[in-house]
Amino acid sequence: MQDGIMQVGHHIALSLTVNGTERSCHAEPFDTLAQVLRDKLGLTGTKIGCDAGDCGACTVMLDGQQVCACLVPAAQAHGANIFTTESTDPLTQTIKTAFLTHGAAQCGICTPGMIMATHDLLTCYQSPSRKTISDTIGGVLCRCTGYTKIIEAIASLAHPPASAVEADAARSVGQRAVKAEGRAIVDGTLHYGADAAPADALWLRVIRSPHARATFALGDLEATRKKFNLDAILTAADVPGANSFGVFPNTKDQPVLAQSHVRFRGEAVLLLAGSRAALNAINDADLPISWTQQSPISGVTAGLAPEAHAIHAHIPDNVLTRGNLKRGNLAVGRAAAAVHAFGQFQTGFVEHAYIEPEAGYAERLPGNRIRLAASTQAPYMDREDVARVLGISDDHVIIQPTACGGGFGGKLDVAVQPLLAIAAWKLNRPVRIAYSRIESMASTTKRHPSSITASASADAEGRLTAFEMSADFNTGAYASWGPTVANRVPVHATGPYKIPNVWNRTRAVLTNDPPAGAFRGFGVPQAAIANETLMDDLAAALNLDRWHIRRINALDHGDTTPSGQVLAASAGLPQCLDALKPAWDQALARAAAHNAINPRLKRGVGIACMWYGCGNTAMSNPSEMRITLDQSGFTLWSGAVDIGQGSNTIMRQIAADALGIPSESMTLAALSASSNAPSTAETADA
Repeated sequence: MQDGIMQVGHHIALSLTVNGTERSCHAEPFDTLAQVLRDKLGLTGTKIGCDAGDCGACTVMLDGQQVCACLVPAAQAHGANIFTTESTDPLTQTIKTAFLTHGAAQCGICTPGMIMATHDLLTCYQSPSRKTISDTIGGVLCRCTGYTKIIEAIASLAHPPASAVEADAARSVGQRAVKAEGRAIVDGTLHYGADAAPADALWLRVIRSPHARATFALGDLEATRKKFNLDAILTAADVPGANSFGVFPNTKDQPVLAQSHVRFRGEAVLLLAGSRAALNAINDADLPISWTQQSPISGVTAGLAPEAHAIHAHIPDNVLTRGNLKRGNLAVGRAAAAVHAFGQFQTGFVEHAYIEPEAGYAERLPGNRIRLAASTQAPYMDREDVARVLGISDDHVIIQPTACGGGFGGKLDVAVQPLLAIAAWKLNRPVRIAYSRIESMASTTKRHPSSITASASADAEGRLTAFEMSADFNTGAYASWGPTVANRVPVHATGPYKIPNVWNRTRAVLTNDPPAGAFRGFGVPQAAIANETLMDDLAAALNLDRWHIRRINALDHGDTTPSGQVLAASAGLPQCLDALKPAWDQALARAAAHNAINPRLKRGVGIACMWYGCGNTAMSNPSEMRITLDQSGFTLWSGAVDIGQGSNTIMRQIAADALGIPSESMTLAALSASSNAPSTAETADA
């Protein structure tokens, strides 16, 4: 035991200075500083992303140096001087003001760590260069911003501190404004999924399949529960309603807990409820589960093979959904062409890698109701699935979105929600869960892998005459957003170009791979790789500038897309390309000059275009909000979730302008959910 630390039973007594205040508490011998700050002292501004020192979200200042709090043993913090984002010292406040002014926070989950890294930087350097800034904050990862605004905010601190943004009282839209929840983000008071739960909440742990395809049998779970002092072990038999969830009404095919067989490695099988210490004491091997492995299907080629087993019995060919779009006549288009390009393309799974793993809590309420708080992009879809698995009506389910530390589409799928719901319902007490980084990556949806064959034709001037694509997308073991991908890609596969003759076909294919879901584009980025490569190939065959072939084919106002839509608005690609042309020419010239005198190290310049239709393809997109007025003023009620894109700020601006009032006079109901949750602190100061 470190000198000066008192051991009390199995605990150690810590004394440390946090944000200028003497604090003391008891900790477990193997607790980390991050756990002490969050669980013992209630300072949840320090975030947990990877819990392995990789993401830097938990960065704090310890005795004048930035450290990852998840890597610092609690005992090492005894007697230390620690600063977190909750600090009100002058330097930290100056940094926070700069971050607010420059819009340096999007989802905000990395912002506390960034602020602490900046604190370290400005303690060491009075006027840091941009390279020094980048190097110093390099240990804190951000998945939203691209770092530009963060670096601008820090660079501004080499000069007199920036003043707060002043909004035009007469108009909100178009004016710079401090992010609606920005102050709570920088102060560390905005609650994300793992930051809060009722004090008496049990912890949950999911036991998952180690096999991609297998059957299993369960032994004496009650004996195991007693042996390890658990409150409950829940199985598929404990699901009160339908043991299935999913995105669309006709594809709710994923069980909350598997029953007798599993379809992918990482599928949920059992749910353990108890204290955190009890759950941590159990190894998977301690549980009475006997497995019988079976040969899995991996990849679309295996999934489509004639001898392949059916992932789901009612889909014998493993083709979940087909997409098809046809316009004109390919033979006519190809006959009119001077050149043709052909390619085969493959893309793999991509992990969303949002800094915040899935987390939340649930509690049963009187009157057969339930309240569930979780990090989510789609609270109304969550409500529907929670109601389904509990066998109750939608209006008995309250979904309270917490702040969302990045989503990128991945948190459109439910993850912890049905697990929390059945546990809280069965046990009639609050329960909470927070996925580890490994668990998040193993069990949640990914970008769809694709196998694409495509061809394009153009006349002698470079005008496109025909385009054809056939694409298979690996949707994994369950449907998720597979139907959306299969139907959206044919509409977008041609890119933002005028093409009179088109035939695009897609299939979403079921396999024993992890489920694939929404990920920034629903399959369109995969198709764009193929389309833009063929555009470059056509330009090369015709000896045309790559900018030029895109410009002469760019969709403009009044043009008709392959799906028959006439574009009356949002067709700014020609103007965009025109604005880009000078920079394009300069970049080509610089690369050519470099390559002329460097025989080995070459530089390249690329150009690509993409289009994307907002909303659900080929489906109605109803949405509504409401504004109420009472004695406290105007309130905007919105079901949209701000995951960093700024909807909490912009919705208020739009509504305020419509009413002719300052945006500050408009309260957004969605903001209250992530700031009024119960505290996570287990103990007060000892």
